[in-house]
Amino acid sequence: MREHGELSRLCPWLLVAALLHGCSGPDARTPNPTRPLDERRAVEVIRRAITDEGAEPVPGRDIQLVSGKTLTIDVGVKDHEFGIAYITAEDAQKLGDAIPPPNKKDERLRLARAGEEGEIRIVLLYQENYLYDDLAGAVHEQTTITCERSLARDVQDFITHAKTQKYK
Repeated sequence: MREHGELSRLCPWLLVAALLHGCSGPDARTPNPTRPLDERRAVEVIRRAITDEGAEPVPGRDIQLVSGKTLTIDVGVKDHEFGIAYITAEDAQKLGDAIPPPNKKDERLRLARAGEEGEIRIVLLYQENYLYDDLAGAVHEQTTITCERSLARDVQDFITHAKTQKYK
């Protein structure tokens, strides 16, 4: 009889332990490793986005910023002086404070100004904002396609803005 009494006292604790064990979810999953969109691929996406927006892409060029440092415009727009620069980590380091810091995904795109009076505008698309996962594991948080669409959308938004604002 004594064994039954001890068992009845242990039952609630065993039940709580079983419930707690059963309620714990799976271990937290680490995020998939990501990598930035390669600059060559980004330039292709930018050129296509400009074409999709009804403009004609032209080869890039080097331009002197108002600060005096040289920035490479990766893709220009025919008959206009404005352009698009895809800023890699190396570019950002080289240019330092001559360009604004990278925007966050939900912030406005950053512009740099060039020319004698700053009349030339260049949108700065920071490579660190265009990441995709490595295709590691079964769950993909950000595919290459999603990353490229985001870049294309930003280019098209800038082209629309530049036309609306009548940039040179």
